[in-house]
Amino acid sequence: MNEAVTRRRPRGRPAWLGAAIEALSSRSPAAPAPAPHPAPGSHRHQDALAVLTAARAVVRRGWTQHTWYVMRTPAGRRRTMSSVLPGRLDRTRVVEACLVGAVVHAAWQQSPRPEHAYPAVDALWCTLLGGGTPGADPVGPLSAPPVRVARVRDLTTWNDRPYRTREDVLDLLDRTVARIADTDRRLTAP
Repeated sequence: MNEAVTRRRPRGRPAWLGAAIEALSSRSPAAPAPAPHPAPGSHRHQDALAVLTAARAVVRRGWTQHTWYVMRTPAGRRRTMSSVLPGRLDRTRVVEACLVGAVVHAAWQQSPRPEHAYPAVDALWCTLLGGGTPGADPVGPLSAPPVRVARVRDLTTWNDRPYRTREDVLDLLDRTVARIADTDRRLTAP
């Protein structure tokens, strides 16, 4: 008895989606499942921890609202700088920063690459608004640029609330560092 067996994908599903679902559902039990977290001490976790620790020092030195930076001019006056573009920013003269400004400034102190701040921004957002889902990666996956812009807006709005204090900002930084460190510790425990 020669019978041809053909599989038909359900209507309305694009071919690539049907193939992807079929591949996932037919995965052999021996095939390893993707890891839910990056490896403990992953590059994103290390970058986030380093930047958040340095950002805490920046906020501790001076915190501001409704602008990203307060700088001291050579004449000793204070000047606000709210531009995201670092072209005319003399980072050696920053005396105060908002939450996001502190993260960007701390990242600049460690690397000339602007993307060095990305894991810290993602981790702060996940701590503040990500719901703190148990078992979730505290830094989260790499975000697309429009997502990161929205996260920066959310963090900036949170920072600028009239009732916000420097202690609130320091607490958020501490909670974020603790979440990353706890996750790394849990994933490396025997």
